[in-house]
Amino acid sequence: MYSIIDTHMDSFVSGNQYAPRDFGKKTNIGHVDYYRLKEGNVSAGFFAVYPAHSDYLLNWGTNAWFEILENYPEYFCQIKKFNDLKKVQSSEKVGAILHFEGSGGIDSEFNNLKNFYRIGLRSMGITWSNMNRFGTGVGTNKDRGLTAEGKELVQEMNRLGIIVDVSHLNEKSFWDVIEVSNKPVIASHSNAWEICNHKRNLKDDQIEAIKESGGTIGLNLCISFLKEKVEKPEKIGFKHIIKHINYIVKKAGIDHLTLGSDFDGARVPEVIKDVSYYPNLIRILEGEGYSSEDIEKITHKNIERVIKKVWK
Repeated sequence: MYSIIDTHMDSFVSGNQYAPRDFGKKTNIGHVDYYRLKEGNVSAGFFAVYPAHSDYLLNWGTNAWFEILENYPEYFCQIKKFNDLKKVQSSEKVGAILHFEGSGGIDSEFNNLKNFYRIGLRSMGITWSNMNRFGTGVGTNKDRGLTAEGKELVQEMNRLGIIVDVSHLNEKSFWDVIEVSNKPVIASHSNAWEICNHKRNLKDDQIEAIKESGGTIGLNLCISFLKEKVEKPEKIGFKHIIKHINYIVKKAGIDHLTLGSDFDGARVPEVIKDVSYYPNLIRILEGEGYSSEDIEKITHKNIERVIKKVWK
């Protein structure tokens, strides 16, 4: 049995807002609850606060995020240190890592960033797919990258020990992060552009740059990131997922792929329609010839390496 650390789930805040559920019961609402996480062998996940475009939204979302932990203390625990992550893998609880999907609510002097770090923020994207004072997301101004404040933000995240997530950045901002960061960076939920030409997917040189940083790429299960021009979503299957896996491994090596499902934030294939279906993907990987060591890297060891290098 492989312990999975999912690098991107929207379940606690936006997922629960649009599909309210009891996380302590097994339901068919959304993609995630405690029992489906355990069936999927997920020991921990990066649970996003989204939207995060303003200080109000960050405060509201962070409060909603912590309410999940407070309401289900027997099922979930917060992960702040690497040792917390190792402990939870042998417990009955699921570990939750606080992630911000955008930095629009961070002040220019980083005072609230420091306070968010104190309460457990351990990963953050500079933008969602929009533009803010720090940087530029995909689908906006292609000529605008990180601002001067954005470069300072990356440096401050490096200093504090917060993982920099490049998943929603446009190309210019992406390359600015690569230039500025002195720690591994991740694309928590992105796929290969050469397989599916979607603005959120990564081109070959971006995949190589993440590899060179020592970072990881989280396989996104969103149907529109797996295949272009999908007319029948129900036809999207493991063959489309495995194409991205094989391609990223070919380009970056086995040490730089993780699982970043985007559960509760995207439409996913019926063959892996919620988090409890992860064991089916593991069987597909085994059938493709991936060794147990390979699968351990994909499911948890690769992101553990990044965490050890970035977190304090």
